[in-house]
Amino acid sequence: MAAPKSRWEYLKARYLEHLQIKGYAPRTVESFEAHLRFFLEYLDRETKVRDLTELTSEDLGAYQTWVYFSGGRRNPDRPLALATQSGRITTLRGFFRYLLKQGIILYDPSASLEAPRRGRSLLRSVLSEGQTLNLLNAPNTDSLLGLRDRAILELLYATGLRNEELRRLRLTDIDREKGLLRVRGKGNRERIVPVGRIALNWLTLYLEKTRPVLTSEKAPSTVFLSKNGKRLTPGNLIDLIRKYAIRVGLSDKVTPHALRHTCATHLLRAGADIREIQTLLGHRSLATTQIYTHLDISDLKRVHRAYHPRENG
Repeated sequence: MAAPKSRWEYLKARYLEHLQIKGYAPRTVESFEAHLRFFLEYLDRETKVRDLTELTSEDLGAYQTWVYFSGGRRNPDRPLALATQSGRITTLRGFFRYLLKQGIILYDPSASLEAPRRGRSLLRSVLSEGQTLNLLNAPNTDSLLGLRDRAILELLYATGLRNEELRRLRLTDIDREKGLLRVRGKGNRERIVPVGRIALNWLTLYLEKTRPVLTSEKAPSTVFLSKNGKRLTPGNLIDLIRKYAIRVGLSDKVTPHALRHTCATHLLRAGADIREIQTLLGHRSLATTQIYTHLDISDLKRVHRAYHPRENG
């Protein structure tokens, strides 16, 4: 790169010295040095970045995706361990915050990066299409509550709504004619989300048959009500999903968020653009969407074997 490599190394050395002065343990500083060295090597090999000030949030989002697929020494075909991913991203964010405070850069391109949550495997929470269909079909729709539950499941899978977003939906947020929802997400930010034909059909059945029975003068204006006509709690929704997951032989750890992961991943696998998925999920940062929607490396290997000219010569 045009910017001398020694410039990057100099800034890295200044940051590590800063950490030592602040009292960080030697092993911690060594770990940070390794993560920063990995990042600088990535810039050198994989990008055309010529100066530190050229780096954008999109560049760092691409780096985060690259980190995920960088694998490890023992299992190069598998995603990098979450702990290592988190270390790489957290270290990078600390480095850029330091550069900003020192006046070396004018804005922090890493501000929108979110380190993956440690101790949780995203791919384990993604259901296959068959598992999803079994879950959707689990409620007994001959009953009023079963009809409600089917509408909830269909809506979560069709839209990728969060637990709170679904529970906060109000009757006035539904445009049945256009098949759209007005959703209030994190930070009370609003977005418009398409419902989908099948989910809209089940939602309409619930609104016409079940909700009038559950409602009362004191009932809230939220779309989905409990059997007592009250607002659903976070636990209500989690228990509802868990009940049907167990019924069809899935893990009792299937949650509303698992359906959010599943919705995004299935869309990505079907060819949806990741920026469109970002809008659907209500993410501020594209990097967050990339973490939610990573494909299993086995999918990429299957596609490669099926379509790459060198594999089909």
